[in-house]
Order: sequence, then structure tokens, then C-alpha cells
Amino acid sequence: MQYSKILLLSALLLLPLWAASQDFRLGINAGVTHYQGDLSPGGKDLSNVGIGRTNVALGFFGRFNYHPFFNTRIGFQYGKVEAYDADSEIQSHVSRNLSFESNIFELSLVEEFNILGFEPGTRKVFSPYLFAGIGVFRFNPKTIYQGQEIELQPLGTEGQGIATYPEAYSLTQIAVPLGGGLKFAVADNLTLALEIGGRKLFTDYLDDVSNDRYASFQELLDNNGELAALLGNRQGELLGGEPIQNPIGPRGNPEFKDWYFFSTISLAFSLNGNGGGLFGGNQMGCPTF
Repeated sequence: MQYSKILLLSALLLLPLWAASQDFRLGINAGVTHYQGDLSPGGKDLSNVGIGRTNVALGFFGRFNYHPFFNTRIGFQYGKVEAYDADSEIQSHVSRNLSFESNIFELSLVEEFNILGFEPGTRKVFSPYLFAGIGVFRFNPKTIYQGQEIELQPLGTEGQGIATYPEAYSLTQIAVPLGGGLKFAVADNLTLALEIGGRKLFTDYLDDVSNDRYASFQELLDNNGELAALLGNRQGELLGGEPIQNPIGPRGNPEFKDWYFFSTISLAFSLNGNGGGLFGGNQMGCPTF
């Protein structure tokens, strides 16, 4: 897959730096996820204002400490994102009556910049840091209809697959992780970090919503099936009647791409017995609990 190849190439380019590192750390993290997109609860122009519901995030990673100011991290992250028009205080959002939820599985490669320098085993035991990198993630937006969980991408709710409408979007996409945090050396070989990071996406379909106009109900019915037509426009469902042929207001806003966020706390410990890395520090083993 092309996105996986991009990530692999990026990792290979950094191999010389990793080879110089004497301090490799394995870590785990936990926290919460956030979402911003067309179904965010605020913003009358659907401009990604506000966040959707929060959910648990879990992950693990490896960190190469090859310099006091620069570290490389490769990791896997899991989380769930979701949003519901019913949560909004804006009546036009509530009337639109759309919702989604999706699991996120992300593999990323990022470079961390320790602003004050970070070198366990010396006096540099605390630093705020920034990070940026590249990632590949898998998602699959779903909704609940008549008590059943329905996958939205195969339906083409915005007319995907029909002439003059958008093409079907891929469920595997590239992301650019961006963010920052605080890093503490609890011991020479044990690091605690607090982090908030967003993912710049190149798709507007994390929530299965993008186009500012609704696809024709009849065209959806004729080409993509009854379920696609019913879930493409759910205004009539909210009112307890037949599907509305000419829905009011925009469905989405293609000018703003979706985002998802991870806010986590992590612990990382040294595997190679060197808490100070290439540039010094005490020789220590893995932490004993």
C-alpha cells in the first residue's frame, strides 16, 4: 500500500541516527481522543468548531534518544472518535440529524524537539517538547439506523460512484501528527510524558460528510440503493415522516478537512541499560517495580 511505503521510506532515512543511539526506550500510553469536523457541535458554517465526544485512547511506542534536543519515536495508537448532531445547540445541526463513530488505528513516525534539552542522568531531566511527523491511519465511519450499526463508506451517501458525484474515498489515509507536551525523567531509565497532538488529514470523510449539497434522493435510490438514500438525508427521519426530497441547509463543508486528536500520558523505560543515551549518563538497567 502506498501510504505504508511512505512511512517505511521515512523510517529508512532515519536509520543512521537510530544506529548512533545508545538509548532506546519502550513505552505505553493512555488518554482520550477528540474529533473536529463537519459534525462538530459548534460553528454555524460547519467550520470544525468544537469537538465531538471523547473516548479512550491506548498505544505503545519506541523512542530513540540520540541527542539531548532530538528524539525519534515510532508508535501505534488506537482510539475511537464520534459525533452526533443531536449534541449540538445549533438548530440547523440538530435538524440535519447526522451522526458517526469510527475506530482509529494509527501507525506513526515522529521527530520530537526537546526545547530545553532532555538527557536523563544529567541535570536535563525536564523539558517541554514539540513534535511533527508522518502517519498512516485506518478508519471506518458507521452510524446507527433502526437499532443496527451500519458502515457508511460502502453506501456512497454523498453519491460516490455515481457520475458527476465524488469518487469513493479510501478507508486508509495519510496523516501529519503535530503537537507538543511535557517530558519528565522520573528516574534515569524511566520517562513520564504528557502530550496533546492533532492529526492534519487530507480527507474530509472521517465522518462520511463533506459536500455542501445533498445528493439527489432519487439518484441515490436508483444507483446506490434504498439504505444509501435514507442515510444520505436523515432530516425526514427526525421528523418521523418520509424522506425530505429538498433538504434545508448544507450537508457539510468541503473547505475544512477533518481532524482527530490524542491527549495522552505515557511511560517509557530504557531497554539497553543506558539511561543517559549517547551523550552521557549513568549506566542503569530496566526499572524494578
